[in-house]
Amino acid sequence: MASAAGHLGSNGNRLRRIVFGTDFSPVAMRAASYARVLAASHSARVDLVHVFDSDVYLDDQEPRLRSLEDRLAMRSARLQALAATFTQAGITVKTELPIMKPGWSALLESAEKKSADLILMATRSKPQFKRMFLGSTVEELIRHAKTPVLIVGPNVPEAADNPLAFQRILYATDFAARSEKAARSVLMLALHDKAKVFVCHVIQRQPEGRDEAPSEADLRRDLERRIQQSPLGDYGCELALVHGDPPPAILALAENVKADLIVMGARRHNFLLTHVKRGVTLEVLTQASCPVLTVQD
Repeated sequence: MASAAGHLGSNGNRLRRIVFGTDFSPVAMRAASYARVLAASHSARVDLVHVFDSDVYLDDQEPRLRSLEDRLAMRSARLQALAATFTQAGITVKTELPIMKPGWSALLESAEKKSADLILMATRSKPQFKRMFLGSTVEELIRHAKTPVLIVGPNVPEAADNPLAFQRILYATDFAARSEKAARSVLMLALHDKAKVFVCHVIQRQPEGRDEAPSEADLRRDLERRIQQSPLGDYGCELALVHGDPPPAILALAENVKADLIVMGARRHNFLLTHVKRGVTLEVLTQASCPVLTVQD
């Protein structure tokens, strides 16, 4: 089952089923454009999921509705209108409107039941409001999903109205054992789109009292060896060593190479310590000008 395998290469070199979670916000509608063009590029089916939370109102009009049934009817109408934009693009689409808390669990359940290859959604979190990100649907998805998760952040423009091909992929990794699934996902997308792949490794300043770090030349040789031993070994990637704090270093390199996709591995264990508190995933997701794919270990 694709969701159990945990990387995009599970079904060959294309996606077959995408679960797209939406709250109908402006950034979610931009994310919908990526769901459409990605599905068109891979001839994939799409499941549109909107999770109804009775405590959340979508806009100023909804609180004036008289009953829960009226609110559900309004949400259903919005979902069907969005589904029509996929149907018009020739994409097979199904809709779901579950009533479930927490919302992220409904997306995971849908992905598991449908054996989805990818979960796609947007985040509205801004980097200056880090606490708002903690406990959010996106953070929980990244933490728990066995399926790769593609996030469209607030700085990502709408996708062009044609099948999507990722031409320049930035893969940020430290080549730990957990990175193999992410590497396989990179390889699948790269093969499908004949993309150029940049493998990014960030060299951070060594804390005082730590042993002296290896020279950059030695580190480059070691990383090139690891690339050769990884699923990307025969693809022909370009290794980029960058210095500094990981989030700005990754984002700067993505801008420099004009990346249209960033791929990062996500750790299940100690997630808050290794990613959110240090700000790596948060900063990249909320500031990137292209979508970010996270692949669970």
